[in-house]
Amino acid sequence: MILKDKSRAIIALVTSALLFGSTFAVVKDLISDLTPVNIVFLRYLLAAILFLITGGIPEKEYLKPGLLMGVFLWIGYITQTIGLETTSTINSGVVTGFYIVLTPIFSKYINKNLIQKKNLIGSIAGFAGILLIALNDLDQLFGNLFTLICATGYALHIVMVEKYVKDLNISKLMFVQSAVGSILCIPFINYENLNISYKFFVPIFFLGFVVNFCAFYLQLFGQKFINASTASLLFGLEGVFALLIGVFFVGEVLNLLNWAGVVLMLIAIFYVVKE
Repeated sequence: MILKDKSRAIIALVTSALLFGSTFAVVKDLISDLTPVNIVFLRYLLAAILFLITGGIPEKEYLKPGLLMGVFLWIGYITQTIGLETTSTINSGVVTGFYIVLTPIFSKYINKNLIQKKNLIGSIAGFAGILLIALNDLDQLFGNLFTLICATGYALHIVMVEKYVKDLNISKLMFVQSAVGSILCIPFINYENLNISYKFFVPIFFLGFVVNFCAFYLQLFGQKFINASTASLLFGLEGVFALLIGVFFVGEVLNLLNWAGVVLMLIAIFYVVKE
């Protein structure tokens, strides 16, 4: 059975969300030894090398799209990684879910896309689910300025991908994005803390290869066939996956409302993506 483009895109985006959701526990463990900027720099650098190998040197038309995507993603990465120093894995995984609401708005005004009724309903329901998932840390959720900054960065990144990805080579575009991210880190690197010992190799390789390389490739592939509003809702599963990983592997505890949020999130996604 040959899957339709939309079905393959949904699978790619859900898999991407799973990989993104798996990063929170890894990063939270790393920040006890490496600074947030150093972590982001290393994962960007590794991804840039891999995308250069697979895609080759990009042409001039890739520079503007890659620059915009790189800047907005870097803003999201940095603020989210810094936030992990002071908040739980679960909260950090779901706190940025506000981009589910922001993405359709940005897509409308930047890419001139109409907000479909089902996307609007799904976005509101999905964010309500995110709030229920994060209920244990609600005081942190709205007391942290990084929340809005991070969510805005991710929403704008998704919208930029929607704007440019359909006509461009994914690897070349991602090389520019990754190179921009690593360059933006350079002024803030703590070189004394840039200690690449064996114990850091596996988690950095995981973040750079599995997430920044594989997950972002899947994201851009999926967004060739799925609009930004639907893609952002599917990425909301990142918070669900982060929650489940936090519960089963980090030992964090949820209540009944948190689980209700998971169910609401899944219902919202099913409502939007079903034919």
